[in-house]
Amino acid sequence: MRAVVIEEYGSPEVLQLRELPNLEPSHQEVRVKVRAFYSLNRADIEERKGNYPPPIPSQYEIPGLEFAGVVDKLGEGVNNWQLGDRVFGLLVAGGYAEQVLIHERMLMPIPPHLSFDQAAAIPEVFFTAYDALIDKANFQTGDTVLIHAGASGVGTAAYLEKNLNAAALEGRIVQIAMLSGASAEINLQKILSKRLRLQGTTLRSPTGNRQSPTAGDPPESAGLTVLSSRK
Repeated sequence: MRAVVIEEYGSPEVLQLRELPNLEPSHQEVRVKVRAFYSLNRADIEERKGNYPPPIPSQYEIPGLEFAGVVDKLGEGVNNWQLGDRVFGLLVAGGYAEQVLIHERMLMPIPPHLSFDQAAAIPEVFFTAYDALIDKANFQTGDTVLIHAGASGVGTAAYLEKNLNAAALEGRIVQIAMLSGASAEINLQKILSKRLRLQGTTLRSPTGNRQSPTAGDPPESAGLTVLSSRK
C-alpha cells in the first residue's frame, strides 16, 4: 500500500509518499481500503512538526485522524461487518494511507446519502462535540451553552478565568484543548461558591485505534442522525 510517512519533523516538505507492506488485521480488527482522507486537522500539522506524537510508536509514522472507505479484510472474531461495507471512523493516526486497521467497534456505516468525501470530514468534529457536550457535560434540552473555538486566540489562563466568571450556578466547564498553553491559575473560590464542575477530555486514546468513547454509542440523542447506528 501507499502511505504518507513522516520521516523527520518539520515543514510540509518532510512528508514522503512511500510504498509499505499491506496491513493485516488482528483479532476483532477490520482492514479498510481508504477512499477518502481529505480532512486536514491541526493535530496532523502538529504531528508533522513533532509536537503531537501518536500514543503508540510504530515502524512508520503516518498522520491522519479521519477516513472513509470500504471493508476489504476481516480479522478473526469480527461479527459486525462484511466485505464491501462502506464505513468511516476516527483514528489516533494512520489515515493518510491506502489502508487502515481499526477495531470493529470504532467503525460506523456511511449513510446512503453521503459520499466518501463527506463521511471522512465528520468524525473529529462531530465526535469532539458529542463527547464534550453530551457525554461529559450532560447537556440537556433547555440548557444554555457557550462554545469557544478550539483556537489559540487567547491564553488558556485567560479563557479559563472568563469561563469561571461566565458559568452559571452549578455550571459545567469542559476543557478540550490547550493550544495556548497547558498551565493556568484557577480561582477555587469561584468553583466552590458556584458549585462548578471542571472536566477535561480528549478523543485520542492511549491504546491506539482500538476503542472510542463514542463509536460504540452513536450520538443519535444529540440529533446527529448522520452518525446513526447500524440498522
